[in-house]
Amino acid sequence: MKPFDSLLIGAIFVASSAWCLAVQGLSQPAIVASIALDKDRAPVGQSPWAILTVKNLTNHDVVLHDLMIRLHVEDEKGERPMTRVQRNITHKLLPGEAPLPGVGGIWAIASGETSSHKYELSYFYDLSVPGKYTVYVDVVDPSSRQPLRTNTVRFEMVVPAQ
Repeated sequence: MKPFDSLLIGAIFVASSAWCLAVQGLSQPAIVASIALDKDRAPVGQSPWAILTVKNLTNHDVVLHDLMIRLHVEDEKGERPMTRVQRNITHKLLPGEAPLPGVGGIWAIASGETSSHKYELSYFYDLSVPGKYTVYVDVVDPSSRQPLRTNTVRFEMVVPAQ
């Protein structure tokens, strides 16, 4: 091997190592997210609200779009039936359903700040059956563009008192 070749290989190694470190730095989450519920028990016909709290871990503002946030409500059989709004958000419209206009908003969080948004769960999923449910949220990290999953919380839908 000629001296120039080993120098070139060394330069390529250093450059690729630096690139790998840069990519790893980008993979650090820009946010941390968690959810809570306003109540853990609700009569059928009323809806619990999920409170999504997101903290900006960066030294700059981050922007989330509502389409970067995906709620998941499950029972013991799996994911609950979605409402038309949730089918629109997830691109799972039924045959013949037209896309809904203007779904989604912008959510900006300043550096180091924490912000919360509330979501009425029955707006996204059918909660008309009494039973035990879980909810969690996937939030797309603005830096890595990878989904981050929140904690999972439990709630129960009960028969309304007469």
